[in-house]
Amino acid sequence: MKNNTSYGIIGLGKFGSVLANELINGGENVIIADIDENNLKPLQDKVNYAYILDSSNRSALKEAGFQDLDIVIVSIGENIEKSILTLMALKEIGVETVITKATSQVHGQILSKLGSSKVIYPEKESAVRLAREFLSHSKFEVIDLSANTIRAVKILIDDTLVGYSLKQLAQNMKLLAYKKGTDEWIMFPELETTLVDVGDNVILVGTIKDLESFSLA
Repeated sequence: MKNNTSYGIIGLGKFGSVLANELINGGENVIIADIDENNLKPLQDKVNYAYILDSSNRSALKEAGFQDLDIVIVSIGENIEKSILTLMALKEIGVETVITKATSQVHGQILSKLGSSKVIYPEKESAVRLAREFLSHSKFEVIDLSANTIRAVKILIDDTLVGYSLKQLAQNMKLLAYKKGTDEWIMFPELETTLVDVGDNVILVGTIKDLESFSLA
């Protein structure tokens, strides 16, 4: 089910270009930007808008319309200062959800403290998997629990999942908690007989390896 979310991707290196291409092929509305025109060329004919700009410049970002997007991904490479300034500029123009790429744990911690909604570590994250997460379930949240080893997955059930049992949803992950609509959370619910409905929530827990093979698509 298409979620009609609009995306901006700043920085069209290897990670950013793969992510952009996957989202574009999935029929999503994507705006791309890079300071280097050569990085835009492979994708500029596939999108409605492609901008050559300094992403730390608030005026340039506003003129390009980034403040109107639902999600902006900052995929700037080794220039740590530029990625930080870009995040700050995006937050200052009112972008609520900014996802940033980090090159180190310290870099990621700084980005988180400055308001990044999610920090991506390229050596641990797949651009293709992130795009599929966006495309398949906009209410699908992955949370680091233990130094990038253990992950929690929180899912808000939409109409594509109605009728699934908790056991079918959990797959190879461990189902920690379930909430029926606005009811209280239930820890370790009955898996086989409980069927989910729109608005329900589930929390799953597993390792990175478990998550790699987990899919609701």
